[in-house]
Amino acid sequence: MQNDGLWRGDYKIPWDDPDFSRRMLVEHLTQEHDLASRRAEWIDKQAAWIHQHLLDGKPASILDLGCGPGFYTRRLAMLGHRCCGIDFSPASIQYARQHCPDDSRCEFVLGDIRQVALEGPCDLAMILYGELNVFSPAEASAILRRVKASLTSQGRLIVEMQTPEAVERVGRSEPSKQQSESGLFSDGPHRCCTENQWLPEQNVAVQTFSVTDANGGATRVYRSTTKAWPDGDLIELLTDAGFHNVSRCDEWPCNTDTLTLWGATNG
Repeated sequence: MQNDGLWRGDYKIPWDDPDFSRRMLVEHLTQEHDLASRRAEWIDKQAAWIHQHLLDGKPASILDLGCGPGFYTRRLAMLGHRCCGIDFSPASIQYARQHCPDDSRCEFVLGDIRQVALEGPCDLAMILYGELNVFSPAEASAILRRVKASLTSQGRLIVEMQTPEAVERVGRSEPSKQQSESGLFSDGPHRCCTENQWLPEQNVAVQTFSVTDANGGATRVYRSTTKAWPDGDLIELLTDAGFHNVSRCDEWPCNTDTLTLWGATNG
């Protein structure tokens, strides 16, 4: 695949599609795996860490970009913070709004974090669970610059990245075929063939999913593109966006070695 075509067209699965969004919500809510969201016990630990370690237990204004069903946003609001979560999945935002404990402390916005207006000024902005990895370098830079503009002068950013090793493993994985009665790609019986590609010069993994309904329908093809950010490149990305004091947060409670939390300050 040519470098100039990597980030063109449908380079990611259309999570904002209502049917995809509805099926993905099921994956977010399950406690059987951590593929879409972490299990509740780990979200509890991480929300408590943010509250105590980053915010010193004091009320703050928080922006959660790519908030999904609002698991972190809701917990942080219950700890006394004012929170705004943004996601472009309609089912996730509907769920988040329905389960918000206090409308005066929680707001959920349906929108693409590349385009939607960011509420501010905020004390803390969060981009968790490898969300930034799925954007092109140009988009990631633009998102970070917009986030910086939404922070207070002493505001902070935390961004949880998929490690370069984890992204490369995905790209080098063997192809696979799976028959399912229903799942993320279809409500009915279907076959999903997955092909993976690792592009070392771009540090990018590309997954291609070819989905065919069991009734012999047309094959639909989806692509998922993930950018690996080595430490030096990530520090440069954040610094170029105007952030300071970029460092890894090794104290972050985490149940996997495939994700790493980084922090930075606005001033």
